[in-house]
Amino acid sequence: MKIKKVLGCVVMNLALAGGVALVLSSRGVMARPLAPRPALASRSWQLNFSFSKPQRMQVMAGHGHQAHVVTCYYLRYTVVNNTGKDIFFVPRFDMVTDTGRMIRAKVDISGKLFAAIRHRSGDAFLINPMLVAGRLLQGKDYAKDSVAVFMGLTTKDRGFKIFVSGLSGETAVQTDPLTGKPVVLHKTLVLHYSVPGEAINIRPHPILLSKTWVMR
Repeated sequence: MKIKKVLGCVVMNLALAGGVALVLSSRGVMARPLAPRPALASRSWQLNFSFSKPQRMQVMAGHGHQAHVVTCYYLRYTVVNNTGKDIFFVPRFDMVTDTGRMIRAKVDISGKLFAAIRHRSGDAFLINPMLVAGRLLQGKDYAKDSVAVFMGLTTKDRGFKIFVSGLSGETAVQTDPLTGKPVVLHKTLVLHYSVPGEAINIRPHPILLSKTWVMR
């Protein structure tokens, strides 16, 4: 058993050194190229994206005897188009918690929840996530301010990464080793946060650990 573990480590190190990753499948261990990195000087368009620290809210879900408290985080952001041409903006926000769960940002949030977020932010011009997608005109006068809302965090979630796509036109193609079909990867912004203590304690303060771009 120990020999197998050692050999496994050696194979893994050789694979990574050679620029490949190992994939476990029903056919055994397969090697595939690591995902490409974003270009240092991309020729594709890229929108200006600014954001605030994620804020925690607790809201009531359900009715009557099924009513219960749900914890959510919302990320307030502003996107500006300075690319020199109008862009059809379709953002996508995914959260991956340190416990391995993926939570897609909720677009069809209730009017009551959005009103509470808008009141708390103090921005009367905040756009409902359902109305964000569409043509983004050029210049800061046409900037869009909105929020990404993530529902259902638990006491076990003490950190998370938020993946933001739709901000760049840069793409790359990679072959899926399991299907042999091409997969299109998009330049994606990754915001990595740590939440000291429990993610739903009384006063959580997310700390931004890193801000990076990846192909995903």
